[in-house]
Amino acid sequence: MTPAQTETQSTKQLQERMLRQFVLEHPVFCHPLFERLKKGIDSQKKGGDLLRNYDAHASHLRRLLLKSATIMPERAVGFILENVRNEYGNGRVENRHQLQLQDLAWQIGVSPSSYHQAPIKTGIRTFIKEVTPYYYPLGHFKGTNFKAIKSRAAVAAGAITATELMAVEEFKALQIAFASFGKEHHIWFDHVTIECEHFEDSVNLALYFLQENSDLEADVLFGLNGVLNANLHLYDGLLACLG
Repeated sequence: MTPAQTETQSTKQLQERMLRQFVLEHPVFCHPLFERLKKGIDSQKKGGDLLRNYDAHASHLRRLLLKSATIMPERAVGFILENVRNEYGNGRVENRHQLQLQDLAWQIGVSPSSYHQAPIKTGIRTFIKEVTPYYYPLGHFKGTNFKAIKSRAAVAAGAITATELMAVEEFKALQIAFASFGKEHHIWFDHVTIECEHFEDSVNLALYFLQENSDLEADVLFGLNGVLNANLHLYDGLLACLG
């Protein structure tokens, strides 16, 4: 490795640690939802409501990922498309992750009719509203979040990175929670591994912008922080499902 390559690698490692530390220090990382999930789920209905609300947020994010891809530089698109392809079953519709989630609901005894009738919590609705402009910025943010941004794509890269890192924590806690039904080995919990792989892609997406132009760090962190703040509402909604 040449001295220039060594310096680039060292800079990349420092930037990656900075991104990880930013997330670790945000209040969302210690949201009460995680400890509550680790205590288990004490009723079929609560399990079904939780899955239905998780499905609502995840379905929205899958569609937002596709919108994010449309504003990425050509060289950055691949980081997103690999994630999307996996979410939609790698070309096999029967393997898409939404069906795995719903199968978990059926296996704990929730009927399709009661599942689809479960109300979407206020926190989930607020999350959907607040997360959208970070995945697909319109060029500036209005009101109390006003910010003129240099790169819409850099903001979206930070947003995606925040989602993927927190997803790792979510699935670890969810797997423990559904052990209450003996379903901790359900295929949906392959996400514990999958989300770790997605996170590497999303970190590389954020690093792409940081390495291309250090002036974009503020935009990347703006997207990162925006989604972490939105996740506070997401987790409030999921916690409300558990009573």
